[in-house]
Amino acid sequence: MRRSSFIALSKPIYLAGLAATTVAAAAAPAVRSEAIGQSVGGRPIEVFTIARENQAGGSPHDRPALVVIAGVQGHHQIGARVAESLAGLLIEEHAEALAGRTVYVIPRVNPDGLARFMSVESPRALSGRAPEPGDADRDRRIDDDPPNDLNGDGYITMMRIPAPNRGYDLEATHVIDTDDPRLMRGPRGDELATHALLIEGVDDDGDGRFNEDGWGGAAGGGVDLDMHFPTHWPEHADGAGRFPLARPEAKALVDWLQSRGNIAAVIVLGPHDTVTTTPPTGEFGPARKVPLGIEADDAAAYQEAAEAFGDITGISGTEPGPNRAGSLVQWCYADLGVYAFGTPVWVRPDLVEADTSETDADELAEPEAKPDADAADTAPTPEQIEAADRADLADRGVDEMFIDVLYMDADERAVLLADVEAMNQAELADLMQRFAAAPADVQDRVTAVRMGGDDPGPRAEVLASIDVDAPGDATPSKSPPAGSPDAKWLAWIDEHGIDGFVEWQPVEHPQLGPVEVGGFVPGVRVNPPSAEEDRLNRQQAAFAASVLEMLPDLSIDSPVVERVSAGLWRVSVQMRNSGTLPTSSAIGVKARRVPGVVCVLDPDLALESEQIVSGPRTVRFDAIDGRGSTERAEWLVVAGQGDRVVVEVRSPLIGATRHEITMETQQ
Repeated sequence: MRRSSFIALSKPIYLAGLAATTVAAAAAPAVRSEAIGQSVGGRPIEVFTIARENQAGGSPHDRPALVVIAGVQGHHQIGARVAESLAGLLIEEHAEALAGRTVYVIPRVNPDGLARFMSVESPRALSGRAPEPGDADRDRRIDDDPPNDLNGDGYITMMRIPAPNRGYDLEATHVIDTDDPRLMRGPRGDELATHALLIEGVDDDGDGRFNEDGWGGAAGGGVDLDMHFPTHWPEHADGAGRFPLARPEAKALVDWLQSRGNIAAVIVLGPHDTVTTTPPTGEFGPARKVPLGIEADDAAAYQEAAEAFGDITGISGTEPGPNRAGSLVQWCYADLGVYAFGTPVWVRPDLVEADTSETDADELAEPEAKPDADAADTAPTPEQIEAADRADLADRGVDEMFIDVLYMDADERAVLLADVEAMNQAELADLMQRFAAAPADVQDRVTAVRMGGDDPGPRAEVLASIDVDAPGDATPSKSPPAGSPDAKWLAWIDEHGIDGFVEWQPVEHPQLGPVEVGGFVPGVRVNPPSAEEDRLNRQQAAFAASVLEMLPDLSIDSPVVERVSAGLWRVSVQMRNSGTLPTSSAIGVKARRVPGVVCVLDPDLALESEQIVSGPRTVRFDAIDGRGSTERAEWLVVAGQGDRVVVEVRSPLIGATRHEITMETQQ
């Protein structure tokens, strides 16, 4: 089998080595590992804890913590690689960021999927799912129609089939791009579609459908762990699983995360981007409680993380990723109640800003051209926007039904929804499969209008491509295929000689007759060439360090005792947060998973209740803002000179601290 040159998991797991060999001085960070569960295939799911030894005792679990999680999607090999390198890089290059903080690294949430994607025992298909036998077509036969490697190159790519075709009712949906015959796109204007585009394979079970039942096929095969968490779980979507957390990998991860109250932030290395593109605010699920994006009061923290990420990586944008419904990153935010930053690690190279640090000073000083005043006043018409958007969506292979949904009026949409509700189970499953195949931004748009909200609108690059001087029904002046993501990936592959595209070659299909097989190598647009790995490792370690430095830093000032009158004392304790982030996010306060900062006077109940004249025995603060903000708990206590009372401050970020206070006038 021929294999691509991009990253493969063939090197040793550096974290495991560090866990066994890092025995530095007591003040130096150390790495410890523990297994928190295992996959269906029996592979361990490990957590690596990175923290400085505390000479005064205390646990790493009583410090503000960052969790880095990777390997949720098996095809996202680079995420696991970066996570495995993280401990060493943090210790070697960012040890100062570990002071008073803990980092947990979980590099392989889906070890079975990671192994399956790179297996040489079967052709590689573009699937990141956790393998699991299934009966997607419900014919009572398990995995009986998987993809087939027709050209024997070791990859499952695509078939382009002239349509209509003998014996099979295949709908023509694409045309061959005349600018580059390697590309397929949707028809534009008066063009008629000429080809059907299917995953490479045959109709093994003879039911008239291709590759619908097996790993890597049209229905995916297995469970997509990034659709398998409870937050907005897409119940009827293929790959979501029988119920949330049915897979032991997901359940073990959730159980462990919920056992750690000191977690302040999570970084998920995977296909979801919540850093470069900040999730929306003010959008909620059906009950209007659980956010689809983030809470408005958390937006500033995300913006700060985005700025740090952009400065470190130079990434200025990402391609639309999968929908976050049921994803780990959305669950970590909305249910776990912590800041959850998703980063794909590597993006299409043209989305990375060039490093201008060594640019000639004269070039930097050159003034920007002023925009033309007349041009600024010209805006595309709604007709032009719709035409451009429809063309772009068609070029991206979006089902025509979903395109129409975006431009229906409310009455037309209500009729369509009534038709959907009347569908039988097979028709509904087919519809959900077509919806799941749409790009994430299109899924978000359709979901928004279906729920009665506003359409977020076309992509910015589509709006920028419109020729405002053209007639209202004109298509974009810049041909979408020339600037489409596929074209840009292909240009990069050509420029760098990457083994990332299988040239179309004729194959005599046993059922369809003459077809062509080819397309992008599975994973080439997700995993970089191995030469890029070191740079990406260091960038993500630097980003993790920047998030560490943002974490809350809670300290407790010495308690203060003031004599108010004979036998009456004012006792107060002040908490200070010197970190950037609040001690709890806005969603954390809303979710109420952890108790916040709690101050308890006389936790041992040594005082009679009437001795506490003012203030509740327990004072709770949901969150203490960052950047030096303080909160104070105060009581009036009846006690004699020299008597002692105890104040205990509890927080998941620092554990519990006891302060014994003597009733005497302080100097």
